Formats: sequence, structure tokens, C-alpha cells
Amino acid sequence: MINSARTKGRMRIALALSLVIALVPPFVHGLVSYRYQMRAIEFLADMQAARVSKYIYAHEAMWQYHKVRLTEIVEFQVPRSVPIRQRIYDAEGETLLEVGEPTGRPSLATSAPIIVAGTEIGRLEVIFSVASEALEILLSALFFMLLGILIYFGRSIPVRKLDEAILELETARNALEHRSGQLNEAQHLGKIGDWSYQFDKEALWWSDEIYHLLGYDPEAFATTRDAVMELYADDGASRLLAVQAEVIRHSVVRSIDLKVRRGDGDIGYFAITTKLRTDSEGRKTGIYGTIQDITDRKAAEEQLEILAFHDPLTGLANRTLFHRRIDDVLCRCERTGESGALLLLDLDRFKDVNDTLGHSVGDALLVKVAHLLARTLGNEHFVARLGGDEFAILLEGVSGQEECEHIAVEIVAVVSGMTVLDRVEVTVGTSIGIAIIVDHGTTSTDLLRNADLALYGAKEEGRGRYKIFEPGMDEAVQEKVALALDLRNALANDEGLSVHYQPQVDLTTGRVIGYEALARWNHPVRGNVPPSLFVPIAESSHLICDLGYWVLRQAALQAKEWHDAGAAAPLVAVNVSAAQIWNTDLVNDVSSVLAETGLPPELLCLELTESLLADQKESRVRTVLKSLKQCGVSLALDDFGTGYSSLGYLTQLPFDKLKIDRIFIDGAPDSRRAIELLRGIIALGRGLGMTTIAEGAEKQQEIALLKELGCDQVQGFVYARPAPATEAIAFALRLDADAMAVKINSQQTAMASSA
Repeated sequence: MINSARTKGRMRIALALSLVIALVPPFVHGLVSYRYQMRAIEFLADMQAARVSKYIYAHEAMWQYHKVRLTEIVEFQVPRSVPIRQRIYDAEGETLLEVGEPTGRPSLATSAPIIVAGTEIGRLEVIFSVASEALEILLSALFFMLLGILIYFGRSIPVRKLDEAILELETARNALEHRSGQLNEAQHLGKIGDWSYQFDKEALWWSDEIYHLLGYDPEAFATTRDAVMELYADDGASRLLAVQAEVIRHSVVRSIDLKVRRGDGDIGYFAITTKLRTDSEGRKTGIYGTIQDITDRKAAEEQLEILAFHDPLTGLANRTLFHRRIDDVLCRCERTGESGALLLLDLDRFKDVNDTLGHSVGDALLVKVAHLLARTLGNEHFVARLGGDEFAILLEGVSGQEECEHIAVEIVAVVSGMTVLDRVEVTVGTSIGIAIIVDHGTTSTDLLRNADLALYGAKEEGRGRYKIFEPGMDEAVQEKVALALDLRNALANDEGLSVHYQPQVDLTTGRVIGYEALARWNHPVRGNVPPSLFVPIAESSHLICDLGYWVLRQAALQAKEWHDAGAAAPLVAVNVSAAQIWNTDLVNDVSSVLAETGLPPELLCLELTESLLADQKESRVRTVLKSLKQCGVSLALDDFGTGYSSLGYLTQLPFDKLKIDRIFIDGAPDSRRAIELLRGIIALGRGLGMTTIAEGAEKQQEIALLKELGCDQVQGFVYARPAPATEAIAFALRLDADAMAVKINSQQTAMASSA
């Protein structure tokens, strides 16, 4: 009986031992493996969801359609050793994206919310194959079941087999530790640390990685709630508490980017994720989450923002940032009643700088102007480069229109003048259009349009000035735009345009020695449009080059016709605009016209205004004028005394004639100072060997004075107004006949006296 009881006892012990060996190790192995795998895929899901959230935050409008970019994000740094499948769902649960290999069965799955600006807009699901782990557990279960059977039936398992079993268990434990180390390494590489907080405790728990990221000693820094909250810079603590309160209230997951003070005093950016922890009965026991160092990413984002919202050449705000700022200023001015203004400005003749001196000099000029504007306005006002040579200035908190005008005058003065860029002298100026906020517009579109209209008006009045928007400017600009379009059509179709000729009379002989060719326009609806109206329109709409070439060709054809008919005075003078010097090949144009018409070059005179000489470098002017002289044409300096008036140019450039502007002729007989000034100009011309021509003479007293002072030629209404070619040549013939009659009468009188 005793033996039987002992035998039964041994059998029960053997059975119990067999069951323990067969069931406990596989169960423990499976449980540990399951918890590890769930922790790994939860971490992966949270990390991937956070990465997707950050991307969507910058592309919220159309993120559902950026499937290629989303695929790149979720596939980045995903382990490839086992099949992993990831899905992205929208807020309605519809599948937007599915990437990865089929995981098969068995598998584990978990999901994390995709949260942007505090709102869950979707979820990211991770499915992880555990086939290898299941097989490992199955094999382990079979092994220990077999071991248990052997123990139960054999009762004598060799010690070697037991050692092997223990070794197997040790190997499994080491594998689990290795996987845990890999997870820690992944957190270290990702600069992520774990934290948790129990509601019934006063201190937080930080992982070693958080101490490392923040640079604090675990032995010296106590992670009390107050101590941790003091680490957050600015209003970071209150923002974090608000987010965590929402997490506790609604059982959601939230992430927030905050500035945190490190142990060395530096400030870094960290992404803090918060989750709610509950017990088995659903009671809220605490919160936990991760802290990730995103300082490098924030620095990259700030650099990208600089590139996205600032002009790379000048460093000023670009058009995109300008539109954001003007909307803010408009809202603030409407809300508070503050005064403000929009100033639009561009550089006068900037295109000429680019065309003649190159884009590198043009870029250097833009940088120089940007520096001048920033230095003049300081940090009180906002400056942006909208593109090309166009700049915008937002004046904020000004006292009224007078202060805006004062600032505009200061800007014109600072920008205008001569500057040296890369050993090249460049003359620059600026024109400004002003729109007052909110008097001249309550939207950015209205303000920009009205400031642009004012800028157009400033340029029309002569550049180098400012103009404030006025009601009615829009209609005036539309009128000029319509005229410019009609002028373009007139040039293209050769309709309505004609050339009139004003005689130039020799004061010694009283005969016509040439004509100035002047453009006239007979509009089909408006009738005769005065040159004072359509010539500035041609200049502002870049039609002046086409108009100048057209007049040159028509005048050359007419002069050749007069020459072939034996006319006594076929010389024609044609005005040349500054734009023809800078924007066309004037020498080639003149040569081709002479070749086409067959006009002898000595019968063509080109008149250039003094303003041309101040626009750019002398070398460009010198080269073009010398090339024109080589063609055989004569050159006249028009409107002398009203422009640059550099005697250096007169002595160095090959001018043949000096045209005295009408302002020196009008009223000169009645002013002693005017007479002396006129005498000096004529003497200057004679001293330089140039023919002097007085234009604008309208009275016989002026003719008498010009003869007395030794002026060579006169052009003015006192003799004839500009007229069509037939009338102009008829006037010349009458004047010749009158001169001949006077000569004959003089001869007859002389003969009678001698008899």
C-alpha cells in the first residue's frame, strides 16, 4: 500500500512536472513574444502616424491625393525582415492608401490616429506578420510537450536533455532581450524617449533616453511636475497642459511641438505625444507618451520658410509673404482705425541697365536698392520685392497722408542718383504710387490696382516722383491704354499716321535749307491726336521705337523724292528717342533705310535730346554716335539747355548742330539776361564749330535778335508751321522766289545808284 501510494505520488508529481514543463514555458514564451510584438507595432504605428500628420499639416488641402509622397513617408525606415502592411484611412473609414507586402496569417494589427491641428482626420493601421513567432511558439510547445511526455512516461530524463531545455529557454530569453535592445536603439536613432505619469504620484517617470535628449543628470534632476513644467519656454507649459486635459477628457491621442530648455541652457524643439492610461476596469489612472527631438527638422522648416517667403536675391519678403502681410494690415486697420498706406515703386530705366550693362549689374543694382530701402525704413515698416524691379512698401501706424508723402519724398531722394556697381557708374531713379489704407481700398486687390494706377501717373508726369491715387485715374489709364492699342494698330496697318515737315530757314540767305520731320496721327474716331498726347503714350507702351523707325523711313523716302525732283532743300531732320539707342540697333536701322531709299546720307540729320546723355554710360552713346557719323549722316543736339548740359559731351561727341530750345527764345528781346544767355549759347556753338538752330521763334523781334547775335538758322511759326510734304515744298519755293526777288531788286537799286 505504501509503495502503491508512493508510486501514485511519484506519478502525480511526474504528471504535474510534465504538465508544467509542457505548458508553462510555451505559454510564457508566447505571452512575452506577444507583448513585445504589440509594443513594437504600437510604437511603429504612433511614429508613422506622427510623420504623416506632420506632412499633412503642410499640405492639408490636397493631402488625400499625394499618394506617392505618402507612400514614401510610410515606407521610410520600416523594417524589411518580416512582412508589414500599412493602411491609411480617412475620417469616414475609407481606405486611401495601402502599402507593403501581404502579411498572411497569423498577424497582429493596431492603428493610431492621424491628427492635424487638434482634429483626427484619419487613422494609420499597421499589420505585422507573426508567422515566424507562431512557428517558434509551436515548435517550442511541441518540444516541451514531448519533453513532458518523456518525463511522465520515462521518469528518468537524462540531465543532458534537461540542460538542453534550460539552454533553449536561455536562448529565447536572450532573443527577447536582443529585440528589446533593438527597440531601444531605434528610439535612440529616432531621438525618442518614453515618459509616464500616474495620477496618484507626484513625479513623472522619464526613460534614460529623455535624460540624454534634454541633457539632465538622472541623479541630480528630480522630475517633479513643477520642475518639468519650468523647462518649457514661452507659453509651452500652459499649451501642454491644455492638450493633456483634452487627452484626459476625451480619451484621444494628441501631439504638440514645444520649445524646451536643455540642461546647457539652449532651447530645442520637441514633439510631445500624450496618451491616456486606464486600468482593467476602464478607470483613468495616468497619462504616458513620447518625447522626440525635432530641433533639426524645425531648423530645416525655418530655412524652407525663408526660401518660400523671401526673395533669394535681395533677402526681402517676396510676393507670397507680401500678400499675407497686406491682408493682416488691412484687417488691423479696419478693426482699430489705424492709418496705413501701400507704396508701389519701380526703378526708372531699369531695363536699360539690364540691356546695356548686363544682368549681373542689374542684380547688383536691385540688391543696392533693397539695402537702401531697408536702411531708410528700418523695422517700422514692411518692404517686399514683388518681382523684377518692382518693390512694395507697407506703411503701418502712420499719422496720416502727410507722413506717407514725407516718407515717399525721402525714398525718392535716397534711391535717386549716381551709384557705382562693380566699377560701373549707374544712374538710377524711382517713381512711387501711393494708395491709402482703407480710403483707397479695403482689399489687397483694390489697393494694388490703385497704387499701380498712381505709379503709372507718376511715370506719366516725368518719373522720379510720387503720386497719390485719385478717383478717376482708372478712367484716364484706360483711355491711354486704348490709345496705345489704336496706335499699335495704326503702325501695324500703316493707317492714320503721316509726317509733316517744318522748314528750317537760313537767316543769312532767307531760304529754306532743310525740314524737321514730325509725326502726326489722324485717329479714325478721335480725329487729330496731338503729338503731346500720343508721343508719351508711345514712350510708355514701348511703341516709340516702332514709331521712330516709321518716321525715319517715311522722311527718307520723301527726301529722296525731293532730291530726284531737283528740289533745292531736300535735307530732312528726324528725331531719335533714347529708347532707340538702348533697345534697338539704330546704326543698322539707319543704314538699311539709306540703302532701301537710296538717299544720300548727307541729306539726313538725326536729332537727339540732351536727356539721352544722362541715362547711361557715355561709352554706349559715344559708340552709337560715332558709328552713325561713319554712315555719313549729320547729328544735332536737340533742346539744348533743358537737359544734362554737359560741356564734356559737347567736346567729345560728334555733333554737327546745336538746336537752341524755345525757352531761350521766347521773350528774349525784352530781357537783358535772356539776351546775354542766348548770346553765350550761340557763341558756344560757333566756338565748337557747330551750326546753331533756334527753334520756336514766333515773332519778328526774335528773328532780328537772332540775326544780330549770329545764329545760323531758325525753325518756328514765324515762318511756317509743320505741314504736309506738298505744302512744305511749296513754302520753300515761295521763300526762294521772294529771296530771288529781293536779290534782283537790290542789284537794280545798286545799278541805278551807280548810274
